[in-house]
Amino acid sequence: MLRVTIDMFSGRPNPSYLLDENEAKEVLKEIANNRAVVASTESGYQGLGYRGILVELLTDDTVEQYSLPTVFKIANGASLYESKGLEIAERLITGMSRATAVSSFMETPEVLEEDLQRQLLDHLGSLPRIEQQSEVDGSGAGIMEAEPAVTCKIELGAFNPGFWNAPAHVGKNNCYNYATNRRTDTFAQPGRATGKYPYPMNCAAVTAAALSDGAHKRFDCLPDSEKPRYLVAMVVAPGVDYHWYRKQKEGFWGHKPGGTPAKNTDNSGKIITNPETCDRTSGWPSYTNFCGYFYTAKSMKVN
Repeated sequence: MLRVTIDMFSGRPNPSYLLDENEAKEVLKEIANNRAVVASTESGYQGLGYRGILVELLTDDTVEQYSLPTVFKIANGASLYESKGLEIAERLITGMSRATAVSSFMETPEVLEEDLQRQLLDHLGSLPRIEQQSEVDGSGAGIMEAEPAVTCKIELGAFNPGFWNAPAHVGKNNCYNYATNRRTDTFAQPGRATGKYPYPMNCAAVTAAALSDGAHKRFDCLPDSEKPRYLVAMVVAPGVDYHWYRKQKEGFWGHKPGGTPAKNTDNSGKIITNPETCDRTSGWPSYTNFCGYFYTAKSMKVN
């Protein structure tokens, strides 16, 4: 049996749930296969607000079967594989409606209301996706990307703003066109080609739309037949808009804000070396939520 508690409140009891047997097995298997997501309960942020997901194994045979601590945290900013921990946390929070709410303090258990659930998912989407990784030169064809137990090959194209900024095309292509390197002249939208337009406008919805088009999450490797496989990043202005970046051969990141010219600088005019930390919030809408990294693929459908 597995109890999951969202450590987020100060005065109110934290929402706490018991997962059913099948879901508990799937979650524990995923954690056991990615042990770097596990952090101690004393680690990470300890102030007011969200402090991570507390996971409690309630039987000794479960502890033995999965070789995990009895109590630990994930997605609290302190693990060695925070991006995966946040992914598991999002899965747990999304599935709370199917779990059994419990409480050690109140007759009526605290539940995570739909609006709070949405806000929490948006908050998780804004957290840094910290991970152990390295990039080294590949043998001719591209770049090798590595994380624990995973190595993916990608390609990096040269920065070529002139291709996008020609008068006949600049107003007809946007950031999604630029990220996927598809000049469709249709002001492409994630999911439009595959019938999954993102709504509401948040990390989860835009991610689902892009995956529907054929993108892959970072470190979900693509075969050589899908060349060129570009590394891209996505951010969201919650409820308002999304934006994409693409890593370039020169080492910086390029992007194309709507129908404006493609460029490699942020809102402050600085070269973009990291889409997670570049200036995305000094204008309106404010693209506060960093949603993660992805790979584009040759077979992607973009429209």
